[in-house]
Amino acid sequence: MNCEELREYLDACLSQELPVGTSREVLQHVEGCPRCAAELAARGRVRSALQAAVRATPVPHGLEAKVQRAVRAQHSRTRAGIYTIAVAAAAMICLAIVNLSRVKASPEEAILKKNSGRLAVVLNVGLRDHLYCAVFRKYSRQPESAAQMAAQLGPEFAGLAPLVQAKLPTDLRILQGHRCTAGGRQYVHFIMARGDRLLSLILTRKQPGESLAGGIYQAGVDRFEVVGFESRDYLAYVVSDLDAQQNLRLAASLAPAVREYLGAHLG
Repeated sequence: MNCEELREYLDACLSQELPVGTSREVLQHVEGCPRCAAELAARGRVRSALQAAVRATPVPHGLEAKVQRAVRAQHSRTRAGIYTIAVAAAAMICLAIVNLSRVKASPEEAILKKNSGRLAVVLNVGLRDHLYCAVFRKYSRQPESAAQMAAQLGPEFAGLAPLVQAKLPTDLRILQGHRCTAGGRQYVHFIMARGDRLLSLILTRKQPGESLAGGIYQAGVDRFEVVGFESRDYLAYVVSDLDAQQNLRLAASLAPAVREYLGAHLG
């Protein structure tokens, strides 16, 4: 897949509408092509900005009442008036669809808005990918093989999978290890499960101004627990629906190995 062909798939990739094989091919290309990576990130930023603008636009006060009055006023008129009624009815339907889409189009955004405070912006970076990729996306619960994970993670991160698995409790298994994109940002994502509980280890390269000041920080958002830590160049997160202490213990177990790996291989 060359750059011109790949760019036809970028918007579908951001919406996670591509088949697994095509998505993997797109992400592998983006990994090795700075221009396409920049294009994917730019489209993600535009997409997020448009979604935020639509959700932030208030419905004019009294619009619905005005539409209803217009419908009633035109009800008894001639065929030309029937056309006006149809337009007014269509306006009401569109208004209902817009309002419904604000509620249902992005359930992860509704959860992210509940997280407030000084570190909310940085902690939401990891929570966003957990919600988008692990919670609200349909995927196979059959664990991938080591070879499958290595192919999807690429040579930079393939070696991290066995280190993570070695630090996990015996009743916790890795289902997937891959690279993914959420909100125009690229992530390395390990999805884990314990029964019906979902957990994620998420890595993403820092952007300017992002920092956790070298510490480990924890926040509870809705039914999710988020623990964030960092290396020199990466933010790392453990996100789950375990209780706060269980999630913190898991993060404390994983953090030294993850930091050591990132420091040795990626900075």
